[in-house]
Amino acid sequence: MSLKTKPHKQFIVLITGDTDINHSSLKHHHQSIIIANKYNEILALIETTQFDLILFDLTVNSSAASVPDRLRHSPHPWQFELITHIKKPLGINNHIPVIAIINSNEKDLLKTKRYSIGFEDWLIKPIIEERLDEIIDLWQMKALAFAYIQIILNTTKNNKRLTLTLFEKLFEELPLQIISIKDALENKQYDLAKEITHKLNGSASFCGLMDIQQSANTVENCLLNNNYAIINQHFMMLQQHTLNFTRHQELILANFDKS
Repeated sequence: MSLKTKPHKQFIVLITGDTDINHSSLKHHHQSIIIANKYNEILALIETTQFDLILFDLTVNSSAASVPDRLRHSPHPWQFELITHIKKPLGINNHIPVIAIINSNEKDLLKTKRYSIGFEDWLIKPIIEERLDEIIDLWQMKALAFAYIQIILNTTKNNKRLTLTLFEKLFEELPLQIISIKDALENKQYDLAKEITHKLNGSASFCGLMDIQQSANTVENCLLNNNYAIINQHFMMLQQHTLNFTRHQELILANFDKS
């Protein structure tokens, strides 16, 4: 059976059970959400599709989920076997965060030995769409933060001290460089803008921040070739890509030791 690997930058979420949410509305906002209700369907998905987040409903009974007979008489809830599949060492989703969906009187369930493999968070039914959007957005931000950490760890060959130093310098210097480039362009100081852009370009290239590097390279080429008429639109793209990185500063620094 072939594995479906997740496309670049696509965030894929699996939701099991019936969340009482308008699924079509969810898919409109999060094109990569997959809904599954039946045991065999869930099992096939977790074995063949690499997810970024799994929301697992612990309230669905075995009949509604079409659970095999061998599990209906098990001393463990049928969900336990699927969660074990997710967390097994060689599974493609073994490092993926799993959020438990529970009823309001079941919080203590997550502390019991049978669920000691752990969940990263939990949601209480009924779930409103805004709350679901909020938790998906939060974990998507965390996933991006970890991706940035891994990019620079790769650059430093897993030297954590150097990686942290690079992050601190980037968070300090990039916003100031963007402001300086903007001021230089507004004042038609194109040589100064070129000099600062070149420095920014070098930092992004060294650290493997390709979105920023490519945008900086385009701005720099415009300045080198005196293409001032189109430079503003390319600078705005550079500014946005830089903001996309720096807005993760808090999450990156908070989760750095967990990488």
